[in-house]
Parts: sequence; structure tokens; C-alpha cells
Amino acid sequence: MKRALAGLGLLLVLVLSACTGLPTTGYVNPGRGPEGDETQQFAFVPDGPQDDASPAEIVEGFLRAGSGPADDWATAKLFLAPGTQWDPRARVTIDRLVDRRATAVPDGSSVSVQLSTVAGVDADGAYSPAVTGAIESLSFALSRVDDQWRITSAPDGVVLYEEVFPTVYQAASVAYFDPTFSFIVPDVRWFPRPLVASRVTTALVDGQPSSWLAGAVRNAFPDELSLVGRSVTLSSTGVAQVQLPQAALSLDRTTLDRMQTQLTRSLVTAGISEVQMTVDGTPITATELPVKVTRVDPSPAVLTMDGTFGVLSGENVDAIPTLSDAVETLDPTSIELEADRSLAAVLTQQGTVASALADGRTFLLDDRPGLVAPSIDSDGAIWSVPRTAPSQVRAYTPEGVPRDIGNAWPDASEVAAFQISRDGTRIAAVVTVAGVREVWLAGIVREGAAISLGPPHVLSFSEPGAFDLSWLDDTTVGVLTSVDGVARLDELNVGGRGTVGPVPENAKAIAGGSASVRVLDDTGRLFSRRGSSWTLVATDIRVLAGQQGTTS
Repeated sequence: MKRALAGLGLLLVLVLSACTGLPTTGYVNPGRGPEGDETQQFAFVPDGPQDDASPAEIVEGFLRAGSGPADDWATAKLFLAPGTQWDPRARVTIDRLVDRRATAVPDGSSVSVQLSTVAGVDADGAYSPAVTGAIESLSFALSRVDDQWRITSAPDGVVLYEEVFPTVYQAASVAYFDPTFSFIVPDVRWFPRPLVASRVTTALVDGQPSSWLAGAVRNAFPDELSLVGRSVTLSSTGVAQVQLPQAALSLDRTTLDRMQTQLTRSLVTAGISEVQMTVDGTPITATELPVKVTRVDPSPAVLTMDGTFGVLSGENVDAIPTLSDAVETLDPTSIELEADRSLAAVLTQQGTVASALADGRTFLLDDRPGLVAPSIDSDGAIWSVPRTAPSQVRAYTPEGVPRDIGNAWPDASEVAAFQISRDGTRIAAVVTVAGVREVWLAGIVREGAAISLGPPHVLSFSEPGAFDLSWLDDTTVGVLTSVDGVARLDELNVGGRGTVGPVPENAKAIAGGSASVRVLDDTGRLFSRRGSSWTLVATDIRVLAGQQGTTS
């Protein structure tokens, strides 16, 4: 079957190459693309300019040719007049094709294109959603060259409509460490498919983390170290080799092992399973290091209607030694567990935030009015904030010593829910800005004893009715919303596109599972999603606890 498909793709490319007079309306045709630095499965082969095309048709064809990055967008450059400068790598604008409109002035010397923008990708591959309803206008200048219209001035970057974008560009994660070098933190980027392995390697070795994440993560590659020559080459045995300068030989083994770990974790997302660092063609001795996992226990932690707290096991609830008793005394409305289950953060029926420790002790941490459900960071501190005072975030030791968090959610007037990622480097929140519910991310920046949030990164500019969220995995935030009594689950990808799906009726709380999403409704029914189906797991559940990982 694979051979047949490959043959069909080759035939399509040959047919396209032989055709003349193809229409300039519609989009490009799919076919097999050239081999790049990773196994490419599919590529678009756009048409070049057609004879006697109008100025608007030339611009439309140029935009369509942005879907063909082969040979540095060689086809798109055929639409340009000689000497015209254009940088296709500067940005990607993702739009809705149905809303795209090109209008030429009467003499044909300029064309403006109006776009309904969905998202954008910057020169470093970082993806950002657009404000709902965003409209963008692009201007092009044209002149006659050999009696044919050609573009003399064009905005840098390419424009792709939203259905085509993930076929032309591929998501890959630049792998960084948390400040303790215990966790791998993915920084999702989008690169042209033929270039993804080289681009993700360049981003790691020669680049910087995304601006919103920069202060929260660490890179083992020294700033003064740069790639040599092509960033990734394949050996005869299929091993990806990354060429480094002589200076790499002076680095200590711990640093080299961390570098190897980051490279391996980065390139596996680009489809490469084995990678080797080299200097002058000679392999560097380095080993991938084990890192802490961020998955959660496959069994949910719950508080039942009769006040029993523990781990759900079939029809039973197994107590967590000593901790369960401490949690039960606090009469919780929300609970979050530390990864090793030695600590729980609790919002009580009285609206206060408290801690429960594995030795049975409990502490009142925060009694400010209007608190939302707390979250635990990777240091075991419990974060708490009033709903109507988003900037007043505090982190408490389990025994109650507070610390103010700097730069917390500027410009937000309300926070409905928040949770810290299991690697401890990021925080997600449902906030209200100028009367609109949005979902924000921020890096957690630690400088000595001081903790602050980095600049906010918007995951969604419009989440009407959003009321709860949870980290589902390292790169996905699940958000529960309810509008006109209809609940839904928005799965927002950190650095990518999201999805929207149904949830059980009257859903009130969400938590990530080991390989699923868990939702609790307001009648005490607990559901788990596998694939696209929701399965009833238990009844008579009062609280579904969040979990900050597992030690297993």
C-alpha cells in the first residue's frame, strides 16, 4: 500500500509539472515532496505564475505558493520581480480562506489582501492565537516584467489557511530543563516539515526559549556554543549527528549529559530516535539522563459524599495513610495532591485555604475572602489567590509561611481558576480582562528567594463561561466552560491549535488522568474519557482531587 501511494504521489507531481494553463483560483494540489532532514510524508506542490494572470491573480497565486517551502520557497519567488527582497521565514499568518479577499487598484500597480486571522507563528516558530475577529490587511506592489505582472514589494512571511497550515508546518518541542534539572519542559514550535529537525536543533543550541517561558527554564547548552555547519546530518546507520565546535570538549560530563538529554528529547518530537553530538566528526561521550515523570496516578483521588478521602480502587476508596484523615477533617470543596502524596492543598467549606500533611497535621494558610482553589508547586509550596484580586497571589509553605508572587496576572480583574504545571515551571489561569474570559499562561521565575510570574502568554482570547481548568499533560490545558447551560471541554495546546468537545451534562470539575481526562458532575458522578467516549467511573463523589504527578 505504501508503494502504491508513493507511486500515485510521484505521478501527481509529474502531471502537475507537465500542465500548463492551470487555473489561478482554488488551492494547491497535494503530492510527494522532496526528502528533507526528516522523513517527510506529504508535501504541497504549488503552481507557479500563469501567463497573462491579472495583478490580483498573481498575488493570490503567490500566497498559495507559500505552502511550498521546498528550495527556500522557490515557487513563490517566481511571482517576484527580479531583485525583490522577501523573507518567507519571518512569520506565518494563519487565516480562513473563505474570508480572504484580494483587491487591485485600476492600474494594477498595487493589490491589498484582507485576511481573517486565526493565529500566527513568529520567526522562531512560536505559535500565538489571534484576537477573536482579528482582521489584517496586506499590501503588495506590482509592475510589468516581460509583459507579465510580477510583485515588486511583499510583506515578509507566508500566509496559510488554517486547514493547510499543519500539513506544511510540523510541531516539535524544544526541550529545556526546569531550574533543578529534574524535569524536561517542552517549548512547542512550528517549523516547515522539510526543515523541522534542523530548525528544532538550531532553536535549542543557538536560540532562546519562547519569551513568556524564558526566565522559568534552563538550557544546558552554553550561550557561547554554536552549531558547526549543517545542524543535523544523518550517518550511514541512520543516527542524527549534531556538529559542535572544539569548545564542547572542555565541558564537564554533567553538562554534556544534560545537552545530550535535551537534544534527544527535542529531536524525538521531529521523528528522530537516535542522536549523537560530534566534534570534527568524532562522537562526544554523553548519555541521556533520567528525568522525573509528570504523569499522574491512573487511579483518581476522591472525596466521597460521606466524607471519605482516598484513592478510588474499583468500588472502594483506599485511604492514603495518615493524609486521608487529615484531609477529611478540613471539610474540603477542592483538593490537590503533591506528587508523592505527602501533602494536600485544600479549599474548605468556609472558603479558607489549608494544608494537610502526611504526618496528620493541618495548617490554616489563607483566610482572605473569595479564594479560589489552590495549587501546589514543585517545591511543595501552596499557591492561593482571591478571585477578585488576581495580582495578590501568595505561595505558602505547608506550615503557613507566606511569600508574595511578583507580577501576577497584570491587567486581569478576576481569576476563576488556576493550576501549576507538574514540572513546576508554568502556571495556567482562567482570567477576566476587560470583561472577557481568557486563558493565560506564565512562566514561574525563581531568582534566589524571590518568585514572580513572567509575561502572560494568551492561550485563548475568548473563553466565555470558563470556570475550571487542569493540566492534562505537559502541553495541553483542559478548560471547562458552560454557556446557556451547555458544558464543553476546550483542550488548549500550549504552542498550538486546540480542540473543542462535549462533556457530561452539568460537569463541574476537571482533572488530568494518566491517559484520560476526568470530569465530575454536580450530582456526584465521576466520568473518565477514553478516546471520544465518556465512561461512568463512580457515583457519590463530592470532590475530584487534582494530582501533581506520581512517584511511580
